[in-house]
Amino acid sequence: MAATNEKPRVIATTDGEIDDRCSMIRFLLYANEWDIEGLIYSSSRFHWQGHNWAGETWIEDQIDRYERVVDRLQAHDPDYPDPDELRDLVAVGNVADVGEMDEETPGSNQIVDVLLDDRPGPVYLQVWGGTNTVARALRTIEEQHPDRMAEVAEKAIVYIILNQDRTLREYIQPNWPELQVLNSFRQFAVFAYHWDELIPDPDIRAYLGDEWMRTHIIDDHGPLCGAYPTADWDERLFVSEGDTPAYLHQIPVGLGSLEHPSFGGWGGRFRREPGSKNVWIGATDDGDDYKPIWRWIPDLQRDFAARADWCVSDVDAANHPPAVVVNGDAGRAPLRIDVDPGAVITVDGRESTDPDGDELAFEWWHYPEPSSGGGMPPTIHHPHRPRTTVTVPEADGRDDHLILSVTDDGEPPLTRYRRVILEVGN
Repeated sequence: MAATNEKPRVIATTDGEIDDRCSMIRFLLYANEWDIEGLIYSSSRFHWQGHNWAGETWIEDQIDRYERVVDRLQAHDPDYPDPDELRDLVAVGNVADVGEMDEETPGSNQIVDVLLDDRPGPVYLQVWGGTNTVARALRTIEEQHPDRMAEVAEKAIVYIILNQDRTLREYIQPNWPELQVLNSFRQFAVFAYHWDELIPDPDIRAYLGDEWMRTHIIDDHGPLCGAYPTADWDERLFVSEGDTPAYLHQIPVGLGSLEHPSFGGWGGRFRREPGSKNVWIGATDDGDDYKPIWRWIPDLQRDFAARADWCVSDVDAANHPPAVVVNGDAGRAPLRIDVDPGAVITVDGRESTDPDGDELAFEWWHYPEPSSGGGMPPTIHHPHRPRTTVTVPEADGRDDHLILSVTDDGEPPLTRYRRVILEVGN
């Protein structure tokens, strides 16, 4: 599904586990980046009404905290939604039991209304718990609007963390084979409870450590960030944000990862599940199941820190991300360039700007895993200049993905990207 310059439409369903509650704090700090259509209580095989249940008011409690900082946030970006708008989006879905999808609920019907409206998609259905509320919505459409199933399958994209009940395999996949499902079975874990065992680089692990979290997020950053973590936890401050990749995927940072599951971005990278039509599971980078997410952690954590600063700082006292332009193109979709085998081309990021007037550092790099060529990669002659030349391999019929990372020198340093796809001999 091609990316557009429109804001992604998103619905988050959540079972209220502690990692969900931590993820929701960050989610609200990025509420300006999406068109939020629903915040839905759901269940999972770990949490349902009467079993390790966090209740059905914690989202509203976090919105109350958001309300206390929203004026500051709106000074940085007027697109932050008003708290009452967010409250109107909260609904209770299928929470009575693990995998329960027999009954229509306010939450499932809210999803139905969005999927059947006359606005274009895609609509990203984030599943932080089980898929049962989403499954109930899809069943309602199947039963009451069977003539619109193909339309809905084209419009909706489901991003699942772990697969936390039986409804994906037993209902969604058999009955909605055309529906795109991104299932983070494993990759999400690098941002979950065992992150310290899965990130190999200690310098990257430090971005989730107590000192970094306390300094940049929790202390002196207002009541929303001050609620992190959301329960007593004696071992560490970054308990888990296992559900955060479900929306990191849709933050528009310039990687164009919404265009295809295999491209990769802050929410991970995917490959088609063997034997399925449109279910995608985690791909590896450099042979590592978790690198498709941990490779971005320094950049995305510094971005989180900047949002925390926005909660308490005036605009001129905080940092804001650069805008990356390549060859005059600032779109969100990847920039595609047709090239001949063996050609030498120029790619130019000199029109990139920073809203705060910060100095910019540039890095061009080749992303081999989403590239289709294999063999010798393109040669980037001046990887740290904004304008560089690239020698394309002689082989034709290949795509090579180049990433331009642009980082400002503000505090904290912030990075945005532009993906360039060289279509060689196509």
